[in-house]
This record gives sequence, structure tokens and C-alpha cells, in this order.
Amino acid sequence: MRLCLLTLLLLALPLAAQDLDKLTREVNEKYAALAADDVAGRHELAKWCAARKMRRSETRLYREIIKLAPDDAVARKALGHVQDNGVWYESEDAVQHARGKTRLLQGWGDAADGLKPAHDHWLTDEQLKQLEAGEALRAHKGRGWHEVLTREYRVYSELKESDTLDMARMLELAVRQWRAEIDKPYEAGKNWTLHVRILKSRDAYVAMIKDDIETFDQGLAKSHGFFDGRACWGGWFDSAYRTRRIFLHEARHQFDLLVAGTFRHMPAWYREGIAEFHSVHEWDGKALKMGVLNSKTNEHLHFLQRICKRKKLKGAEAQIQGGWEGDIDPEFYQQAWAFMYYLRTTHAEGFAKFEAELLAGKLDDPAKRLEAFKKHVAEDPKAFDKGYLDQTTKWADSYGG
Repeated sequence: MRLCLLTLLLLALPLAAQDLDKLTREVNEKYAALAADDVAGRHELAKWCAARKMRRSETRLYREIIKLAPDDAVARKALGHVQDNGVWYESEDAVQHARGKTRLLQGWGDAADGLKPAHDHWLTDEQLKQLEAGEALRAHKGRGWHEVLTREYRVYSELKESDTLDMARMLELAVRQWRAEIDKPYEAGKNWTLHVRILKSRDAYVAMIKDDIETFDQGLAKSHGFFDGRACWGGWFDSAYRTRRIFLHEARHQFDLLVAGTFRHMPAWYREGIAEFHSVHEWDGKALKMGVLNSKTNEHLHFLQRICKRKKLKGAEAQIQGGWEGDIDPEFYQQAWAFMYYLRTTHAEGFAKFEAELLAGKLDDPAKRLEAFKKHVAEDPKAFDKGYLDQTTKWADSYGG
């Protein structure tokens, strides 16, 4: 999962690369010393990896053990395998499939005519109609977790069922609004399942990251959420509003990569700015409005007061010519949000033209982006900056009002 992980806050320096490299060299040396059929040695090395939170290496060793000793219960259980009538299976799902059962909405059953696939479940026409209508449906559940389906999302959650249903409905409305914005309609059977993973708490989220140094960038423990290229991850954070904000932000990255296909053309200020723009929202359980100022709750405004007083607000040229990675710190997100909100609310027509060229991949270097900005948005960036600073200062001063 070591992709370009997209986070909501500053990523502190992760476990030093040289430290992980040292551990990797050490485990490789220990592994090279094992005989090809040494089960006991692999068990010991797996324990060594577990003590150092090298989960990927630990898993590799246990997989090798069950090839050498298929009935090794310790290795099987470490891999999460389950036994049924004396036979080991990789998961409870595998047990059900071996029994000839099909995953239905809320359980397992025999295959039946008329059922259609959706998110690895087989649903009735009525259930599919409910999803199409925007409903979120309760699906499978276990001890401490459950899943919810919408037309586009499969949400696995450790939150209360009511909170998960609320989150799922909101995300479904968001993706439908995003689709409408770019005129990309949903086509049944031709779309990605958009996966979301919600942990029960911030502590659980941090523990997940810190418990696996080979899979997760340890700097993510300083973040609130991330998108790994397939699923959005996060946990309950302080309040329902802030938790929704995290998932709207990461879901926007997911949409840009998997649905719109525009992610690769986005410089950092746009990528994070558009995600933050949509994350500031109003939601009453039925209607969703994204891209709002929200002076009472938008913490960007509080920090922008400080930025403006320090005269550190980035002007158009500095923003537009920023690279694909950028310096991703808390202030970066505040600046990116302010720039995006200003452009979309005060220069909407010109910015839309600039945006279209950007997302089509036509502005692949800073000079091209600046030229297009001058053509479509503001011929004189300095004059633009004055208006931008004045308006941003007014918005920042409205915080809490």
C-alpha cells in the first residue's frame, strides 16, 4: 500500500527510511540462513517480525509454513484462516463458497434466478432499485463491525449502524453531485466499487498504522485519513462533522482517480484544494451542500487570520506554479482551500476554462499553467492577488460569526 498516500494533515517524518532498511536487511539475512524445509525456523522468524511490527514479512513466512505444513494451526490462525469440518479455509467467505452458498445482502443463501451482482453481493431487483433511489442498505455484520451498501459504495465500518448509514448516504449524494458536475453518468456494471473503511476511533486508526511498519507510512499516524489508491481510510474524529469532512476529502481523491480519471493531471494545490473545497459542507441527514464558506465551523478561516496577518498568503503565481507534490503541511491545506474557494466563487467562468485545460492534461508544466491562468482567469496576477487578499481577510475575520 506504499502508494502516494493522500492525507488531510501534515505527515511527520515516518519511521526513518534507514531504520526500516536496516530491519529489512536483517530479516532477509535471517531468512537466507533458513533451510528450504525449516518450519520451526520460519515460526521463530515470524515471531521476530511480529515483535518489530513487520506484518508483511510475518505474513509471507506463515504462508510459506502452510505450504510446507498445510495443517499447521498456528500459521493458519495467524493468517486468519478458519477450520470447518477438519478443512482449513482462508476466510469465512471461503467456507460459504465451498458450501455452494452465495453472498446475499444480509447473509448467505443458495443461488437463485433473478439475482444480480453488486459490490460482491447478489441482490434482488427491488434491492437494486433501492440503491438506485439513493438508499443505503444494511448488509453483513459481525462482532464490532458491519457493512453498508449504496449504489457506488461498499462501506465497512466499526461505528454505530446509524452513524454508518448516515455517512454512506452522504457519500452517495456526494459522488452523484460530482458525477453531475462533470457530466459522467453512472453505468450499472461498468463502475468501480468505491471502498470505505471507517475505524471506531482515532486511536484505532493510529494503532492500525503503527502496528504495520512495512505497509503504512508511519507519518500517517499524524494524519486524520488517507486514500490508498483503492479505499478511503479513517476513524471517528471528535465529531460527526469533522469525521464527515475527512471522508469527503478522501472520497474526492478516490473519485478523481477511479471515476473521473483526472487525478494524474492535478498539481498539489489543485488536488488538495478541490478535496478541501468539497469537504467543507452542510448536511442535515437528507440534503448535502458542499463547497460552502461555513463561517461557524470552517477552521481554515481561523488559521487564515494568522496567515493574512503574517502576510504569508500565497499569490496566484506561487500557487499556480506549484508542483505535483508540494509541501504538504497544515498551512498548505488552508492556503489551497482559500485559493480554490476564491477562484470558484469570484472567477467561476474563467476558472472553469482553466480547470478544463488542466484536467485534460494540457497544462503539464508551471509555465503553461501560468499562461493559461493569465488567459482565462486574470491577465494581471498582481491585481488578482490584491483582490484575493482583501476578500480572504474578510472571510477569515468572519470565523465564528
